[in-house]
Amino acid sequence: MTQIRSAAMPKSSDYTIEELMAVVLSRDLQDGESGGTGAGDRVGDAAIKLAQLTRCPNLSSGGGTGYRGMMGVEAMEDSRELIASSTRGFDFMFHSGIQHDKFGNMNLHFVGGDFHHPKFKGPGVPNVSYADAVQRFYIYPNSHTARNFVERVDFISIAGNIDGPDGRRKRGILTEGPRLVVTPLCVMDFDKSTGTMRLKSVHESITVEEVLKNTGFKPIMPAKVDITTPPTAEELRVLRQEIWAAPGR
Repeated sequence: MTQIRSAAMPKSSDYTIEELMAVVLSRDLQDGESGGTGAGDRVGDAAIKLAQLTRCPNLSSGGGTGYRGMMGVEAMEDSRELIASSTRGFDFMFHSGIQHDKFGNMNLHFVGGDFHHPKFKGPGVPNVSYADAVQRFYIYPNSHTARNFVERVDFISIAGNIDGPDGRRKRGILTEGPRLVVTPLCVMDFDKSTGTMRLKSVHESITVEEVLKNTGFKPIMPAKVDITTPPTAEELRVLRQEIWAAPGR
């Protein structure tokens, strides 16, 4: 089970932060799309299944969803087929890293030192080609602190907007890149004029000040910051009774 950690947590007794994050991610997916998430990922996997069961019956999922994500599927790809599919390009992917910067770049390789002599070594990224081929991706870390939301990542494992609004295009990457950042504290999107994160909403009982305190850079601030729309009763029912209550989950 994914352990969500943050300096401050929503205090609502109606839903958990995992449920809220899965719902927010699910709502942006569209019928007929294909995409995936990491192996054994509870929140990303639930977001895809929630979309399939409520709005998007023709949504298909791939990526390293692990054994639990394969339960009830119609067909499976082996690793060679998966790499071929991801290189051709999915519509969406869910990502997280050990560092995330204001341009949506993610680091899964190392922190401190250099590539050959890191102070902290991360897992890296297998089959990194899909990160550029996928049309868009969502960032959803299980913690939100100034340590993992930094001004500039130490190493770009997955390219966001790189260094500005034209950063991807200048490197020959023609896909959209990062669209939303969903954390235990807030939801952010990206300002098109600068390519940087913009605060979109804060979760119930979380203040803008708490988000800024736990972010190592200053995101773009809109004139009004909304409260993240909570899950509906039906979304919670599907998550709890049809997804997370299923055998093996």
